[in-house]
Amino acid sequence: EQLVRLRNALRRAEYQNLVDPTTGLPGPRLVEEQLRALLRRTDEWALIRSSLRGFKAFNAVYGFLAGEEVLRFAAQVFSQTMEQLGGHDDFLGHAGGDNFIIITTLDRMAALSPALRERFDAGVRAHYSFRDRGQGFMLVKAADGAAERVPLMTLHVQTVTSAQGPFYDIMELTQGG
Repeated sequence: EQLVRLRNALRRAEYQNLVDPTTGLPGPRLVEEQLRALLRRTDEWALIRSSLRGFKAFNAVYGFLAGEEVLRFAAQVFSQTMEQLGGHDDFLGHAGGDNFIIITTLDRMAALSPALRERFDAGVRAHYSFRDRGQGFMLVKAADGAAERVPLMTLHVQTVTSAQGPFYDIMELTQGG
């Protein structure tokens, strides 16, 4: 019985180490594995890299817990969009921070990219105060003490396709643009 408990505890620990605790999506280790596998593929593929523009400023104004809620919201938008427009062999992962990736096909990329941006940008406004939503920006104190207007968050989407390769290192897939 102790051996079974130990084995189960080890499985839980390994699983928790592979999944991002905030979003519930595959985390950085699994993302890296998928990107390494992508380098070896010979078929056509598309990589969608997404980041939340304005996330750091949002975190600074609204706090860490509100930031985690936005990450959960983003993961939900990604998951639901993938269910509707993605394929069963597509991969969605949380690469860390405010960065997400999707590995898909060229044809599905064309539908996924604009849908993700549109759905995120429309829904993220609910995470802001009524005043900030109405103004369309947040006021953030700069280092010199002056108030600075910071736009509300948007989803920034970049794509990389197999046709742009060949690629030899995952850094080539995740950097630039």
